Parts: sequence; C-alpha cells; structure tokens
Amino acid sequence: MNTPFLDRISPGELLRRLVAVDSRSPGALTEPVPAGAPTEEGVCALVEGWLGELGFACERQYPAPRRPQLLARRQRHPGAPTLAFSAHFDTVGTDGMTVPPFAGELRDGRLYGRGACDTKGSHAAMLLALARLCRESLPLNLMYIGTCAEESGVEGARQLRLGTAPPDAVIVGEPTGNRLVAGHKGHRWLELAVHGRAAHGSTPEAGDNAIYRMAEAILALRRLAAGELARETRPGFTPQTLAVTVVHGGDKVNIIPALCRIQVDLRLFPDTDADALARRLLDQVREESGHSLELLSAHGAGGFGCPPESPLRRALETALRETGGDPAATTVSYCTDAGAFAGFGIDTLVFGPGDIRHAHGPEEFIELAELEAAIPVLAAAARAFAAAH
Repeated sequence: MNTPFLDRISPGELLRRLVAVDSRSPGALTEPVPAGAPTEEGVCALVEGWLGELGFACERQYPAPRRPQLLARRQRHPGAPTLAFSAHFDTVGTDGMTVPPFAGELRDGRLYGRGACDTKGSHAAMLLALARLCRESLPLNLMYIGTCAEESGVEGARQLRLGTAPPDAVIVGEPTGNRLVAGHKGHRWLELAVHGRAAHGSTPEAGDNAIYRMAEAILALRRLAAGELARETRPGFTPQTLAVTVVHGGDKVNIIPALCRIQVDLRLFPDTDADALARRLLDQVREESGHSLELLSAHGAGGFGCPPESPLRRALETALRETGGDPAATTVSYCTDAGAFAGFGIDTLVFGPGDIRHAHGPEEFIELAELEAAIPVLAAAARAFAAAH
C-alpha cells in the first residue's frame, strides 16, 4: 500500500509546495474574476488530493464562480466529538515584494514567499498534524476546512454550509506566533458621503463645497474616536478604534465639488452592536458638525471571545504546557475566520505559526522552527480534546 504523501514530506517542503501555488485573492466574492486571474482553486485542489489519501471525504463549496471552499471529513467514531482545523486559501497581492513571491526560497532557517506566514504556514502545520492523528485510534472525528475570500473581509467562512453535523470545535490557523488567541475584535467598514452644490471655481460662493463639509465631519469623527470609543473598555482587549482611511472628492480643479466620499475602518469589541454604533456615530457627527453623512455601504465581520471554561481552550492550554509552549491566552485586533465560526455557535480559537508583522509585507517569511513546533501542539490539542469527552 502506498504511503500517503503527507506521511513522507517535511514541513518545509510541504510549505514550499503550497507557496508555489498562486492563490492571490481576486477580490470580493461579488466581483467577477478576470479570465486567467489566480483564485483559490489551485491550492484547494492540492489539499483536497492530500487529504483524500488520508481517508477524508472531501466536498467543495463555491460561494462564487471559481472561488472554492473545502470541507473534508474523517468520520470514524460515531458519537465522538468532531474537531476541525481551518485556514484560508487566499493570499494578498504581490505588488512591492522584494523576494520571489512563489519560489518558496529557504534562507537562514526561514521560508520566504507570499502566504508563507499568512497563512499557508498554518495549512502545512495542520495538514501534518492531521497525518499524525490519522495514524492513531482516538475517540475523535476530524475535519479540515479551507476557506476562500478571507482577505476581502472574511467573506467565505460566513457562507460555509456545515450541514447537520457541524464540528464541535474549530482551531483557526493564523500567524499567532504559536500563541493561543482566545479573542479578537470585529470590524465594520463604512462608506459615507456628503453632498454639496457644484459651481464654477471662480465663484465658490455660488456653490457649497462638499470637501469642506466632509473635512468638518472627519474632524468630528476624529474627536469621537479619541473620546467615546477610546474610553470604553473590555477585559483583555485594547480600545475600539475608528480610522478614516480613504477620501474621494471633486471632479476637476475649476469645479466646486458637489460630492465627497470617505471610507472608515472600525475595530470593535466582539459584543458591540456594530450597526447601532454606526448610527450613533452618524447622529453625533450631525450634531457636532451640522452635516449629515449618507451611509452608502457597510461591510463587516464579527469578533469572538473564547471563555476560560471552553473545552477547546483547555485542550490547547494542556497541549502547550506538554510541548513546552506558553499556555497564556491573548487577544488581537485583526479579524479572522474565527468570528464566523463563533457566530455559528462553535467553540473556536486561533492558533498558528508565524508573526503577523511579516504577513502581507514585501519580504513575507516564516521561521521553519516555528512551523515545526506547531505540529505537535496541534496534535496534542486534539488528543486532549478527545480525552476531555
């Protein structure tokens, strides 16, 4: 009988093969994919084949054309709990990179390339941990969930169809430095507009300059960010934040602008009602600046918090202690697919090799020692989770 591929490959070589597949995100799921553009299809096919050799039953789901998600199940123990490992297939773009993005170049114990850190390193660690677990007879069912469109705002995970047998717990792979992340903020992205009245540039008094109106509204938003948002607290979390990140206004140098639009990035506590907060902010901007902002669009993803009594959290804490890691939990400000899984009511946390500071950068890399260290932690966490049930 042939030995499965995942039982005979090193962590570094597995990651190199994953990095070699261009899986740059083509954008939001609502946007058409240009002909010939990369998507998640190639890396999904690789992972599907490898898991199939381990006896996983694989199902692809397509929330949009050419944007696959993978649900792989290895059900061996009726009545036993199911633990899932999950990571996203898509990466950000390669503009400005100073290393070959898909070569998987190895230097000084580091593997370089787009996605090496975010988050193909997690894929490699999780796949190799699953290969180990499949050789054992644990009272545990296993799942692997690969998602699309995470980089465009955690779109794919929220559209997963988990059916009548969702996993009992999910470890979401992200570059946490092999630290246990038990919570992160949610995000809400707003596009806002203010209207004025156009006029000839030589007679500005005949118009109403939308850029001036928006400038006053932006200053009001800045005051709110430094005041109300900064004052609210939650244990374990840094304060909520608001940032104006994009401004568009005007058509021509000699025309008083009739429209100005901005985009706003909100990072919110998991229990914050994002819609209610957005309405409250717009009301306060109107009161402070005298200008009404029109909400053109809103997009967001939820945060999550994993309580200390969570069986999954206890299992990962046990695994980290057994393998010499740090079992202390932390929280982060960036979003992951964990918010979507927690929204489904699934016990969820985030863990994986790599440093978030090296994600998306011009010289993205991962320390191979960190990748290798994550594999026994994940396997030990699965054993502890099974033993707890």
